[in-house]
Amino acid sequence: MASLLYAEIYLICIIIVALCLYWSSRGPTNSASELWLRITLISFLICFISNFLFTLFNGIKLIPGIAPFTSYLFKTAYHAMLCVGVYGWCGYADTEARGTLFHNKKTLALTLVPLAGLMALIVTNLWTGQLFTFGEGLVYDRGAHFQLEMGIMVAFTAMFSIRLLLLTQNETDPIKKSHQHLVASFPLSLLLAWAFTRVGEGVPVICVIITVELLCLLMGTSSQQISLDKLTQVNNRQNLLSFLDYKLVNHDEKLFLLMMDLDYFKTINDSYGHLEGDDALIRAASALKMACGSFKRRPYIARYGGDEFIVVVECTRPEADDLIVRIREALDKLNENAHKPYTLKFSIGVGEYHPGMNANALIESADNALYEIKRARPPRPH
Repeated sequence: MASLLYAEIYLICIIIVALCLYWSSRGPTNSASELWLRITLISFLICFISNFLFTLFNGIKLIPGIAPFTSYLFKTAYHAMLCVGVYGWCGYADTEARGTLFHNKKTLALTLVPLAGLMALIVTNLWTGQLFTFGEGLVYDRGAHFQLEMGIMVAFTAMFSIRLLLLTQNETDPIKKSHQHLVASFPLSLLLAWAFTRVGEGVPVICVIITVELLCLLMGTSSQQISLDKLTQVNNRQNLLSFLDYKLVNHDEKLFLLMMDLDYFKTINDSYGHLEGDDALIRAASALKMACGSFKRRPYIARYGGDEFIVVVECTRPEADDLIVRIREALDKLNENAHKPYTLKFSIGVGEYHPGMNANALIESADNALYEIKRARPPRPH
């Protein structure tokens, strides 16, 4: 009866993680963050399936004759995929922190060292039995290396969690910040699962706690996707207005709103088609991400509508002017690499927040500044 209940709990976790993977795979983009999340989900799904099958072939003994072989096979797969899943989470946390550890060949090799050590524990267990073994009646027993395995995973994930938490200090978007805090909680989930394993193997705490964490991660990711513009993957207008309502009463330095549009964007659509126009908007958004990525207090980027973008930044006026220069330089660089028959340029108007302003008033001040700049532009090229 205990084995049947154990298998049922794992089956429920398998169904939940499989559904999470399904919904994740239906996402609108294939960003690095989403790819790492899918790797994590797939790894833990295989991990849970392995332990579910272990319970069937060992605890319930559907086929008693092959129980010893399948017991070692499924438990080995369980431990291996648990480690890979944890490594996948580290890749996900790195992308959430806008890091490059998993995108640079040299640093990627360093991140593989803990994983290689964990795999060595799993492989050598076939001879040492120090990770896990089976006693009389094929009763599963954890060895001393299990504590080492869990300790390495907790320490490894804690490093990425701390790194992510340090980033959140400069994050201005409350939705993004909340999700980053949620991602950073993963090592605590592992630590809690490790502590509960002291109760015994009969309680499947690891799969339950990890499943809850994965479900929360997917919900947080989905919440972020709702607030994003599907084409450019920056914040949409609805999220912008909510952010401004929050930011106007929660800022320490001067607050500036940069409103910009692409010069003669209609000409691109008319001459090269709307698909090319979409590509131009994506390139413009990429330039904004590049320019804002290294800014101390991370600016907030949104697509206001059409070819209009807004950046909200908390800084001094010289820093705001420097950001404008960075935006233009980033767009020039992308233009050069794109080799298109047209050149994208931003016209940028700056609005500064003053006490008593609401969101609409701040946007209007930047819009008026943008209008004056556009009036001074040379005539549209033919």
